Amino acid sequence: MEPSGRGTVYSTTVVRRRPADGGDYNVCLVDLAEGVRMMSRVVNVPPAEVKIGMAVQARITEGLVEFTPA
Repeated sequence: MEPSGRGTVYSTTVVRRRPADGGDYNVCLVDLAEGVRMMSRVVNVPPAEVKIGMAVQARITEGLVEFTPA
């Protein structure tokens, strides 16, 4: 069975960093449609706008699984 990559944000937090160090980013737990939960991050949206219940879609970049808003 091929994984769908669909998920829902279960929990999220913003990690604060100085702009010189790359700026803020989020760390979240995502419930995948296949029934597992994983830790990752949501990209292409400001970190503070990632919300619990947000629908997301997985993508693989540089060997990492990240999510984008669906």
